[in-house]
Amino acid sequence: MYESWYGFREKPFNLTPDPKYLYLSPRHAEAVAHLEFGHRERGGFIVITGEVGTGKTTLARYFLSKLGPDTRTAVVLYPALTAEELLRAILDDLRVTAESPFSKMGLVDALHRFLVQARAEGRNVVLLIDEAQDLSTEVLEQVRLISNLETDTEKLIQIVLIGQSELRDLLARHELRQLAQRVTARYHLSPLSLAETREYVRHRVVVAGGEGKVGFTSDALSGIHRLSGGVPRLVNLVCDRSLLAGFVKGSRTVTAAMVKQAGAEVAMDRPAPALRWHHGLIATGLTLGLALLAFAVAPRLAQAPEAPGTGDRPAAAVTAVPPKPVLPSPRSDRLDAILRTAPRQASFASAAAYVQEAWGRRVLSRTALRTHLGRLRALDLPVVLEMFHPSRRDTCFVALLGLDGRTATVGAADAPQLETPLDQVDELWTKDAVVWWPEPADVGRDDARREAWARRALSALGYDEPELRAAVGRFQEAAGLVPDGVPGPRTRMALYALAPGERPRLVRSGARP
Repeated sequence: MYESWYGFREKPFNLTPDPKYLYLSPRHAEAVAHLEFGHRERGGFIVITGEVGTGKTTLARYFLSKLGPDTRTAVVLYPALTAEELLRAILDDLRVTAESPFSKMGLVDALHRFLVQARAEGRNVVLLIDEAQDLSTEVLEQVRLISNLETDTEKLIQIVLIGQSELRDLLARHELRQLAQRVTARYHLSPLSLAETREYVRHRVVVAGGEGKVGFTSDALSGIHRLSGGVPRLVNLVCDRSLLAGFVKGSRTVTAAMVKQAGAEVAMDRPAPALRWHHGLIATGLTLGLALLAFAVAPRLAQAPEAPGTGDRPAAAVTAVPPKPVLPSPRSDRLDAILRTAPRQASFASAAAYVQEAWGRRVLSRTALRTHLGRLRALDLPVVLEMFHPSRRDTCFVALLGLDGRTATVGAADAPQLETPLDQVDELWTKDAVVWWPEPADVGRDDARREAWARRALSALGYDEPELRAAVGRFQEAAGLVPDGVPGPRTRMALYALAPGERPRLVRSGARP
């Protein structure tokens, strides 16, 4: 909303884990070094842990973006799966077809053959599992068995586990000692120091293309660190609200008073304790959606120019006419209470049940993706969203069941469905989602059936190229997917979602464009 007024190229404090915004603090650089060492050594597991919001997923995406073309990757975004579901998810990401897709042994054999062939061709394979603290003991044992796939001299697959602090406790269990002994590199991400917070803010502003267009005074940056406890996600929240305050006042210098106002709006008025950095936060005061959150800060905001003795006085050269004040969006106290208290695992089961209820008795497949609200509107299917709340250490889940203008219908925690402001949902959504949809039997595991189904679906949408790969690539480009020409699970889900037909819809008919 105000990025054009500040002159930013894009929003620098977005909550989505964009690798180009990764600030390599000494601790993040050390975590990257552990990832690179583990990958180079091709032995055992790499484990990266950290509290919610410390940048684990951004770090993982940065690591994956640096892997060369000779590396194939499989990424599991939400691991609440059975052992067989995990194996199928890995094979789907690697685009491997199993000859016996309904037996665990058949799935493992298919993976083993692929890994042996990849090694013979000089290619590496990396499996990355995010939110690994949610893996069951059974699935962790399956992951360990996958790591047993090896030659006489080296492992055939490198496994990276990313998770919250509970992952360390999980791996310390006696029954998982065999897996723990195979961890060759591990690192725990902690929050940023004051100096690192200053550099983090400066870095994001520079990357967004706003160098010299906005400044944060020294006291303002100290206040941001005090309120956020050095947690990057919370730094983004405070910076967003502070820039909004500057926008309303017509000032391109963010002062300590603006930061204090931002803290009051999000109930961040006390320093965060060392190990419970977010318990002082209450999302009830959070306002405006992710679009405002991402607000595109400008570089060079670390140290705003100050004349001696002026303290937090805005730079005299700024003469912009103050814009009209922006009124806060309404809030749902019920949603806020759910996000603060709903147990993570139970909330996922409850949200999944809401989606299943919308589909009735149909057998559903599920596809995990990292996305945004515009794409969810286009897919137009009920979906489970992973949510965070500044007052808790982990995340939880809600079902997004309807969209009507700026209002969302949400199902959560076995409570009655509630209507809630869409801005509130969007700003506390991690941008991870799980879509349930009725994929035809065997399409995901049989090449011939998958090709025939994809051709029919593409033709119905007007993609009639004789070569399937070309048709798939053109559809993927139009749908905002990676245009690799392969009808993988996300592409098949998008084909189904965009095809005509009766099914539960997310967008109310009167709200369709």
